[in-house]
Amino acid sequence: MGDRFCLTLLEAAEMNGFTNSEMRVLVDRHESIAANVNGAWRVDPDALKSVLDDSASFLQAA
Repeated sequence: MGDRFCLTLLEAAEMNGFTNSEMRVLVDRHESIAANVNGAWRVDPDALKSVLDDSASFLQAA
């Protein structure tokens, strides 16, 4: 896994203007952007960026 999943779920949410709950919805719908490591969600910023760039808004991403 290395450094690919380098952000916590909360860090990724805050950096992108989402609530923790909104970020969880995004992870549920786009499983490739995050991994559950020892009970904590870790986010791949490049995969997250790809999902967000492909969407006109968060609602479409989610």
